[in-house]
Amino acid sequence: MNETIKTILSRRSVRSYQPKQITEEELNIILKAGTYAPSAMNQQSSHFTVVQNKEVMNELVTLAKEAVGRDQNPFYDAPTVVLVFAKRDNIAPVQDASLAIENMFLAAASLNIGSCWVNCVNRMFDSERGKELKKKIGVSEEYMSVGSCILGYPAEDVKEAAPRKEDYVNIIK
Repeated sequence: MNETIKTILSRRSVRSYQPKQITEEELNIILKAGTYAPSAMNQQSSHFTVVQNKEVMNELVTLAKEAVGRDQNPFYDAPTVVLVFAKRDNIAPVQDASLAIENMFLAAASLNIGSCWVNCVNRMFDSERGKELKKKIGVSEEYMSVGSCILGYPAEDVKEAAPRKEDYVNIIK
């Protein structure tokens, strides 16, 4: 089995991170992989905003906690959050950005960096305070929030995949 397939089959969401920041080189590789994701008619509608700054991270965590109505950090104390937006008027912005997130997940896994999709940012950026934060971090209104990719070194061993359900695939010949 080739390395790409091994990475796809072994990648898991990580929800417990070491406090150590990933390197700039690792981050750049992951972001580049995201930019090479397919997009409808090659519109490349995705936009990534990387948050590693503690002050901005604290504001992000506070707003995200409000959005989900819980006091637990929705970003699981990951040292890096990649907020993923897409140009709302493009052909398939949600699909484009989702493919970019998956590319980033696979690139991260290939570098032994943990990742997880955090979806509450969509509700968060719909709130008035979220809209203010979006403006503060330099993302224009033409972009909609699609999700976020948290990144960091796993604090514990990554678990094996659960068995796949039996009726996942239906082949008609």
